[in-house]
Amino acid sequence: MKKGFVNILLAIVLVSVGVLLLLSNLDVISLEMSLSWENIYPVLLLGIGMKMWLDALLKSGGSWVLGSFLTILGTLLLLDRLEVIVFELGDVLRLWPLLFIYIGFAIFLGGNKRKRNFEFHYDSNAAAQDTATFNRKDPKPSRMAIGSQEFKKDNWKVEPMDLWNGIGDYKFDFTRAFIPDGDTPIHVRGWIGDVKMVIPKNVPFRVEASIKTGDIQVNNQNASGFKRELVYETEDYHSATRRLSLYIDFRVGSIKVDHV
Repeated sequence: MKKGFVNILLAIVLVSVGVLLLLSNLDVISLEMSLSWENIYPVLLLGIGMKMWLDALLKSGGSWVLGSFLTILGTLLLLDRLEVIVFELGDVLRLWPLLFIYIGFAIFLGGNKRKRNFEFHYDSNAAAQDTATFNRKDPKPSRMAIGSQEFKKDNWKVEPMDLWNGIGDYKFDFTRAFIPDGDTPIHVRGWIGDVKMVIPKNVPFRVEASIKTGDIQVNNQNASGFKRELVYETEDYHSATRRLSLYIDFRVGSIKVDHV
C-alpha cells in the first residue's frame, strides 16, 4: 500500500471521526454504535469513495463517478447507522437518478472517456476459468449492475449458478430448497454486498470464499480484515452423492454460511 494512500485515508478517517464527535457533543447525533462490520463498512466505503474522487480531481487516476457514488452510498449508510435517516444497502436502487446526473455531466464535459467510467464490466473469461475449477457443468452467467436476489421460496430448485452483481445482496436458504443428486456448483461474485447462506446439516458442501475488505464466517471459522480468504468443506464432502460446491468472491462486504 502506497504511503500517499495511507496518509490520505488517515486524514479522511480523522476528519470523519472529528465531525462525528463534534455532532455527538452537540447532541445532533448519537454515537451508541457497536464496532461490528455492519457499522464499520460504511466508513470504509466513504473513505474509498473520497480517495477515488480526490484522485480523479487531481488527475492521478481514480474515478469521479465511482468515487462520488461510493461517497454518497457510504454517507447514507453511515447516517442510517447513526439513526439520522433510514437507508439500507438494499435501498441502493433508490439512487438510480444519479445515472441522469452522471450522464448529464458526461455530456456537459464532452468526453467519451468519462462516459466509460460508470460502465459496469464483467470478465467472462475469468468467470469461465473459475467455473472450470469445479470441473462441472457450465451455468449461464447472470449479471446485474445493481440489485439484490433472494432464493428462499418453498421447494425452490437448486441448479448450477454463475451470479455476478455490481452492488447488492444475496440470500440463499437451502433448507427450503430441492437439492438434486450430484455436485451443484454455485458461483457468487460482486463488488459490494453481503452474501448469506443457510445449508441443511444433511447436505455436504465445500466453500471457497474471498473478500478484499470485510469478513467471512463459515460455521465456527472466521476471517475478517483486508484480502481475506477461507476454504471450508464438510468431512463427507468427497464421498457424498449430493453436495454443494460454493465459490464466493466480493470486493467489499460480508460472507456468512451457516450449516444448520
